[in-house]
Amino acid sequence: MSPQGLTSEKNSTEVKIEREPIVDATHGDSLNAGGNVRPQNSFETASFFSKLFFMWPHQLMKEGMLRTLTEIDLPNVMETEASVTNRNYFEKLWQDEVHRVEELRKNLPPNSKKLKTLRPSLHWALAKDFFKTTWVIQPLMFANCTARIVMSLALGYLIESFEKMSNDGYIWAGVLIFCNLIVLFEHHHVFLITWRKGMQIRIGAVASIFAKTLRLNSIGGSDAVPSGKIMNLVSNDVERFIPTALFISYLIWAPLSAIAILIIGMYLIGPAFACGFGLLIFVTTPMQFYLSRRFAILRSRVATITDTRMTLVSQTIVGVRVMKMSGWEKEFEKRIADIRKMEVKQIHKANGLKALNEALFFSVNILVSIVVFLCYVFFFDGILNTRLVFTIFSLTNILQLELTKHLSFGVMSGAECWVSIRRIQQFFEEPELIEKQVMNTTSSSNLSSIEMDRDIIIRLSNVTCYWDVNRHANSADECMEDTTRSTMALEDVSVDLKVGELICVVGSVGSGKSALLSSIVGELSVSKGSIFRSYDSLAYASQDPWIMNGNIKENILMGKEMDPQYYDQVIKACGLTQDFAQFMHGDETMVGDRGVQCSGGQRARLGLARALYRDADIIVLDDPLSAVDSRVGRLIFYSAIMDLMVKKGKCVVLATHQHQYIGNSRCIFMCNGKIRNIGSFSECVELSDGNLHFVSHNADDSSEGSNGNDEKDSGDLMKKEIAKNINSEDVAKHMDNDASKQNITDNQEETKFNGVVSRATFFRYGRAMGGIGICICLLVLFAITQALMLGNVVAIGRWSELEAEQQKSRTIILVVVGLGGAVILSSLFRSLACFALTIRASKRLHDAMTESVLRAKIVFFDTNPSGRFVPTLPKSSLLLQECNSHAHFIFLPSRYVKHRILNRFSADVGSNDDLLPHTLFDFLMCFFLVFGSIITACTAVPAILLAFPPLIWYFMKVRNMFVTTSRELKRFESMARSPIFAMLGESISGIATIRSNGCKNYFENKFSASHDAHGRAFWSFLGSSRWLGFRMDSLMFVACSLASILAVLFSQKGWIGVDPVVFGLALSMLIQLGSIFQWTIRQSAEVVNQMVSVERVSEYSNIEPEPPLHMNGDNNKTWPEHGCIVVKDLTARYRKDLPPTLRGVSFTIEAGKRVGICGRTGSGKSTLVQSLFRILEAECGSIHIDGVDIQTLGLHHLRTGMSVINQHPVLFSGCTIRENLDPFHSYSDEAIIDALTDVQMIQAVHELPDGMNSIVAEGGSNFSVGQRQLLCLSRAILQKSKILVLDEASANVDGRTDQLLQHAVNKSFQESTIVSVAHRLDTIIDNDLILVLGNGEVLEYGTPAELISRNGALSQMVDDTGEELSRELRRRANASKNS
Repeated sequence: MSPQGLTSEKNSTEVKIEREPIVDATHGDSLNAGGNVRPQNSFETASFFSKLFFMWPHQLMKEGMLRTLTEIDLPNVMETEASVTNRNYFEKLWQDEVHRVEELRKNLPPNSKKLKTLRPSLHWALAKDFFKTTWVIQPLMFANCTARIVMSLALGYLIESFEKMSNDGYIWAGVLIFCNLIVLFEHHHVFLITWRKGMQIRIGAVASIFAKTLRLNSIGGSDAVPSGKIMNLVSNDVERFIPTALFISYLIWAPLSAIAILIIGMYLIGPAFACGFGLLIFVTTPMQFYLSRRFAILRSRVATITDTRMTLVSQTIVGVRVMKMSGWEKEFEKRIADIRKMEVKQIHKANGLKALNEALFFSVNILVSIVVFLCYVFFFDGILNTRLVFTIFSLTNILQLELTKHLSFGVMSGAECWVSIRRIQQFFEEPELIEKQVMNTTSSSNLSSIEMDRDIIIRLSNVTCYWDVNRHANSADECMEDTTRSTMALEDVSVDLKVGELICVVGSVGSGKSALLSSIVGELSVSKGSIFRSYDSLAYASQDPWIMNGNIKENILMGKEMDPQYYDQVIKACGLTQDFAQFMHGDETMVGDRGVQCSGGQRARLGLARALYRDADIIVLDDPLSAVDSRVGRLIFYSAIMDLMVKKGKCVVLATHQHQYIGNSRCIFMCNGKIRNIGSFSECVELSDGNLHFVSHNADDSSEGSNGNDEKDSGDLMKKEIAKNINSEDVAKHMDNDASKQNITDNQEETKFNGVVSRATFFRYGRAMGGIGICICLLVLFAITQALMLGNVVAIGRWSELEAEQQKSRTIILVVVGLGGAVILSSLFRSLACFALTIRASKRLHDAMTESVLRAKIVFFDTNPSGRFVPTLPKSSLLLQECNSHAHFIFLPSRYVKHRILNRFSADVGSNDDLLPHTLFDFLMCFFLVFGSIITACTAVPAILLAFPPLIWYFMKVRNMFVTTSRELKRFESMARSPIFAMLGESISGIATIRSNGCKNYFENKFSASHDAHGRAFWSFLGSSRWLGFRMDSLMFVACSLASILAVLFSQKGWIGVDPVVFGLALSMLIQLGSIFQWTIRQSAEVVNQMVSVERVSEYSNIEPEPPLHMNGDNNKTWPEHGCIVVKDLTARYRKDLPPTLRGVSFTIEAGKRVGICGRTGSGKSTLVQSLFRILEAECGSIHIDGVDIQTLGLHHLRTGMSVINQHPVLFSGCTIRENLDPFHSYSDEAIIDALTDVQMIQAVHELPDGMNSIVAEGGSNFSVGQRQLLCLSRAILQKSKILVLDEASANVDGRTDQLLQHAVNKSFQESTIVSVAHRLDTIIDNDLILVLGNGEVLEYGTPAELISRNGALSQMVDDTGEELSRELRRRANASKNS
């Protein structure tokens, strides 16, 4: 493909997102639910003086001090910071770079070697744009460099005036004050400009990454981008833009300042200064570059390991039910811990480099000054004086700051950013789905034939597709190299689809049905052949329904305008009326992360309703009937598929295993990726070689007249079922409870703790570092290091006061050199200790969170806090604040639950790994530096103490205002990340549904709204930081000015004597505090802000766990030996505030029996399965297995003693097939091959390029849903447990495969107890016993023949399947009885 990988699309469509603030990303006001208007951004309307003195953030700071801020208090995002604006700008930069390189390549000769190396560079594009758009900072930085050098000279002459008692002290004090004023304004305005630019680049990068995600190929292959990597790009890599923007210009100005200082230094003391300068240039600076290169390498390694860890964490969360039911918590915890150990090892190495860098920064000024003065005295016979000492000391201070701090930050942040930009560019260059494949296309070769039949809506001509080919070529020759090791999905497929026609796609599991549908909707790349399209719109319902976070209505409308009449028709046709009656909030009910609050049938019908509501010309349905029972299946087929689509002239493509509905419809019989036959179903059966079986269709329902009656009957049945399944008293009770809870579905924000970060959080962090004693020792080490540094400077000053012949005294030299060495060693030890302890704390916090999350109850993954800010509640209740609802549906969903967990494992852990250690070290170092400077100033000029009360009062007022407000702003910023991760995660998993249904613009606009919400919080925090910084530096400016004027005044008047050495030290320190003091205050607040990440990680370290994994009752290692299950008076509910979903259930399953469990939606089938595995704990009653009460067993012993196949198959991506079947290498290859053979998957696996070692793509998308189910079944067969639970295990397979599966299960579990939950009665009608549940109670229990003869619940369900299938089921039941 083209190297562009990124296309610019301007989206001007304004989208209203329900229950979110209504956002016009540029100028419009935002409203919350109460109608409060969001304030306009004060920066846009600020005057020149307001911007000059940073007064524009004051109103927000004042509001934050008066009361706790809410999200609506944040000002509107400016157009220059809007997501759409910066995305378009970022994409244009990349496109311009691509075009530039293309033009250069055109001008090169064909045989030029540069053609291989000349590639677009996002690095170059961003660097060029940065310096072009921020040019104004260059003259400002020139003024800053000049002013700092002049200040150093003025300081020397001011000190000299005290020794000579001259009258020019006021002049030099005035020069010093004026230069200090220039530095004050320059520093903060340059920071604002560069920080803002870095923010804009980050916004553009994140928005472009999201837009790119919507263009990635949804068919996962070996080259698929892992979701963990994409998440890491957004959570970590883009964060490198801001520090790089702040310090990159120092790569220019730091060397220029150094040259100027070298010239002035040599003018003052000659070649001796060059010795110290040489030490900086040829020792410390090369060391900085070496450290930067090493740091970049380590950063790349850490990022790669973090990607791996995040992918594993993501898979663990997605497959949490599989993990828990299989008893794999400890194994997954160990895998995560092993990866984390490798990650921490690399972080330790990187922190070692950081520690060395910090030690160099702190001590290089002392080291260089000592070298300069020693050379000056011993080699050039110079005589030191206080003016020279403090002038050189100040110049060296500037030199140290520029070369070892600013230049170092510039190099290190630039190196990190270089790695991140490279990773982002690689992502942009990932192959993507070519949009032309889903647009109307034609060619001259088939134009005439198409014109002859205008009813053709899609024509596939000799189409060949591969699962693993991501490049899009139109000829086989061009992609031959790519397809040599690729798996073929479709081969030479040709078919015409016409208007007003129902086309049924049939075939066995893995035959290519889903691949054909994917090519029709444009999600499977065509390697050979062509697809002609002649329609305006297309809708698609996937086999594994994709449900986005939000309410039911949002999932159905998906951005389309509401048409109440048609909406009601769709709801009724999809059989959702009954479900809406059960839901306390109807279609406003939140469905949760991935629709976790809905059953499989509900998810399937929601996906179908979404496709129907698109009212498209062609509707592609991938087996929507497999997850529903026979009654609902008939309703869907005749009311939805036939009445609402086919009879209205739509072209409907239906892949299905429910062959009883096919009737006379045209069929496409797929076999091994080829079309074996196109014709009637009977013709397909004849050609299937036994892979298909003829099933009589419901002839009585196929006519128009009977269809209407059927729909009416179905409606009556639903009404009866509602009456049976809903307890009126429960509904009334919960309606009363709900009356006091308004907008319960509207508040789905992440838990936000108000007020000050608790002291418990700081103590918890201290304990994680090693204990309070260790922390106190660390503080003492910082104090000792600072004292040694001050003592060393004073010793150098006293050295300069000695007579010329005494300046070479061995005693003074030993004192100066000894103190210098002590400073170097103590600073290095301090840095290493601090970084080692903080990474230890981060590791312990991460490990505790991992264990807590993996051991959490399943309700943690299915629910979330409502988002109301309830500071009176304990933290534990904030985790799981829930609402009342009915039945087993949890209506308050885990909106962003997966992404919240990922956010804590990525952004918050990343903060604890990288940001907090550096910030804490920086704060402690600066704090002791400020403290030492103030003590020195008070010693030199005691009169300055008179100015301290008003300065301290103003300092406390400003600091309190900043800390209070910035804490809330930082929390808003942190919380606003979760929706971004959620949207990104949704787009990754649902890209096929999003694109096929034409919802890409809707999602882009929705993402922009969430992105702008984060931008509002971040811009507000940026403004508050500059507001504080300017005022703190102004305080230091006043203090420095007062110290200078008072010292001159008192010296001139002779009121007190001024010690030139102490005064020189004090004033040089105060000048240095011009930027350090405000940085100290900001870092103190930043430590508190970043402790929020510690708080958030700690919050997830205290989740209520499941019962113990191991108990005293686990002594019997052979349990269960027989598989006898006795359930007695079992009552269970999902939560205490919900009505029970099982009510006094009692039954017995004898060892070795096969028992089928059936019932309508909401009858309690899933609850019973979860109670069996203690996913839900029994409220009363008991379950005994082989005479042992399962409550007395540890969860690990209980769950590993049984096997389960869930309704929704889960495969772990990034792992091989073998690792998916045997994650912990407990079985031999032969055993795995036997298991695959039993489930009829061995051939499909052998056809993969690497066989069992082939990598499973993201979400298992390189397998059909049916194949995924079979692989999960083979996983259970490997365990050969005495109890096997099948939860709709064969819902997504064809009839013949189902028979083979039943045979495999019977063969592998001959002496085992088999419990099968099913909607399809034909899968359980041959079982020994059938348990019928309804409204959480046992309706019937007995043999199939016995229950059918009663004309009870099972008999009614059999009758609902239709006359022909009902007759077949009754025959099989009687045959089973006779056998």
